[in-house]
Amino acid sequence: MKNFVFVLLALFPHLLKAQFDEWMPIRPLTDSSHNNRNAFLERVASNALLFWDQELNQTTTQLCYKYINYTVGDMNVLFVKPGVRLTNPKAGYYTQGTGLKIFYQTNEGKDIDLKYVTLKDDGSISDPEILSDLPGNDINLTISEYGMAAWENNGKIWVSQYLYESKSFSIPFTVDSAGVYSPVFSSNFLTYLKQNGDSTFVTSVRLDYYQGNWTFNNVEISSLLGECSELAATEPWGSKLCMKNKIGMNNPGLIIFDNGSSGFQYMSSPSYSYSQPAICLYLQLTKSQAPGFLAYVSDSLAQNEIFAESPTWQNPGLQNISQWPGDDRNPQFFSSFPMSYYMSVNLIWESERQGFSTIYFTQYNYLLGGTKEEQKNEPFSVNPCPFNQETTIRLHASGDMKIRIVDLKGQEIKALTTQKDTEGWQKAVWDGTNNKGSEVPSGSYIIVCRTGNATQSRIIIKNQ
Repeated sequence: MKNFVFVLLALFPHLLKAQFDEWMPIRPLTDSSHNNRNAFLERVASNALLFWDQELNQTTTQLCYKYINYTVGDMNVLFVKPGVRLTNPKAGYYTQGTGLKIFYQTNEGKDIDLKYVTLKDDGSISDPEILSDLPGNDINLTISEYGMAAWENNGKIWVSQYLYESKSFSIPFTVDSAGVYSPVFSSNFLTYLKQNGDSTFVTSVRLDYYQGNWTFNNVEISSLLGECSELAATEPWGSKLCMKNKIGMNNPGLIIFDNGSSGFQYMSSPSYSYSQPAICLYLQLTKSQAPGFLAYVSDSLAQNEIFAESPTWQNPGLQNISQWPGDDRNPQFFSSFPMSYYMSVNLIWESERQGFSTIYFTQYNYLLGGTKEEQKNEPFSVNPCPFNQETTIRLHASGDMKIRIVDLKGQEIKALTTQKDTEGWQKAVWDGTNNKGSEVPSGSYIIVCRTGNATQSRIIIKNQ
């Protein structure tokens, strides 16, 4: 009993700060006296690091950032160049100990190019380097935890690989050059769209780069009726995709599906339009087929508002998040783990109010867990969890299976070897070490299991 009381007292400060199973009150992350747009969140330890572009005047836009935890930090100017529009920042860790790479679009040349800077651990910022200065506009950048970058330019999808030895990117390479658009990464799978008459091709391909050569594997092509756009994916360890879909004269709706699956969920209304979808997994130690979180823009209230749906067994279900006069746009999800026992689903968006654009934020917290008996009966089980020395991962799968342990930034910690278990089951054992054999720190990690093009994920908690 004394131990139980001690644990509650130890956790009490965090429980006070976190409301569970509901969207927390919204709050602004930026000022309301500039056009603050194109927000992007990246994990940094237990914090989130927010990047965005801020318009100073008609010719100059600067890149900004700030830390977000239970409190919102001060704004910092990452980079500014008078007379140049620096926009659409994206960030990722590609090599541990060398800082965070921040990519952005710039119009300082004849067209829109892609460059990046490095925010070093000591707070200093490197000189800009070029990712792509191809003729035409380089736009819609997407990055993966494997050091890959992809973007579109004049109806082509281009890719580049970060080279750890030279600490630079490879020469851009064309993946597809036939009117394709809207690339997104999910793990090392690249998915993009191509219009085909009154339908749209959705192509998914696994990319690998080795000794200067690109290889394409596990290519999947699906055809969807109507014109699709605004493709979005879950975070690196997930496989769900969503997009805007317009059929004929009907109002635009949404399509949600699992990458590599033949099942598609359509969402539409005869009276309203849906657009700009964002999707986030609902991660648990149990509940293999748990639905996720969905956010989108709808004009059902006469102006563009952000709506969010939480998993069906959770409250409040569908909710108008923004609830304020003015058009809202560009919702984005971001998952974080403030403590090992609960997960935060963070939602950010932009809102036009009084002539300027402000970035807003809300959060949905839920407890991780599941009883040992529930885990034992799941088609995907992790036992024990939490664990100290080793844990066994079991999955009911007949085909080839690959299991990876990744950290909360999506970076691979260890690739596990699987073996046949009882009929229809495969298993792998993780001893809490990385690919180099060194023990990893205690905390939360993600198990990513892939069979063919299908991916399942679980939270795993390692104790001391």
